[in-house]
Amino acid sequence: MKKIIFTTTFVLMAISVFAQDRQSSYTSIYDRTIDINQKSLAFGLTEAQFESIKDEAYANPNFVQGKIFQDDKLLRDDVPMRYNAYADEIEIKKSPIDANYGALMKSPDIYVKMFRDIYVFIPFEGSNAKGGYFNVLTDGKTYDLYKKTKAVFREPQKAKTSYQRDSPPSFPKTVTYYLVQNGVFLEMPNSKSKILKMMDIKKSEMKKYIKNNDIDLDKEADLIKTITYFDSLL
Repeated sequence: MKKIIFTTTFVLMAISVFAQDRQSSYTSIYDRTIDINQKSLAFGLTEAQFESIKDEAYANPNFVQGKIFQDDKLLRDDVPMRYNAYADEIEIKKSPIDANYGALMKSPDIYVKMFRDIYVFIPFEGSNAKGGYFNVLTDGKTYDLYKKTKAVFREPQKAKTSYQRDSPPSFPKTVTYYLVQNGVFLEMPNSKSKILKMMDIKKSEMKKYIKNNDIDLDKEADLIKTITYFDSLL
């Protein structure tokens, strides 16, 4: 996969996930994933409260068949997986019927494909501990478009006045897009004018393209088309 190339001394350990139990070398990752399902211990919620919101923590709560790659080499196919946007982990199972699951080791060498979705792990300031997963939306010759989905836990709140209502617990998600060039991440702004500012070198062409194609930059599909076209002009 173009431009997902990193200098690293990481030893591949991800596939051991499929053959080892909780006492394996990836116990700490597995236990951290399991914590999100230990409702009262992790979040101070009743089981019913947690069950009602747990799916919100995921980009897609369903496990889907995916592939695991190291660089461009396929390591494992047909792996049930999903992205946990709260824990920032790729959760994986041995088989679709397995009730237990762990998490893929976080390494810049490893990326996954879930149907059309590609997730890569990007270190931050040289640190894997501070890094995170990004969804690759476009993979251009000059610019790529990445998406970061993040879920946070919001505690239940009691109404302070009789005019207010109690606020239930939740996992609200935010989505941030990044224009990426040679490993440099530029956060995409929310306004059309500021997005066009990022494409100043082809501003007139981009304005024409957006107008002629009735592009709505608030829509992800249109943003993907726009960045793909912009990259084609370079």
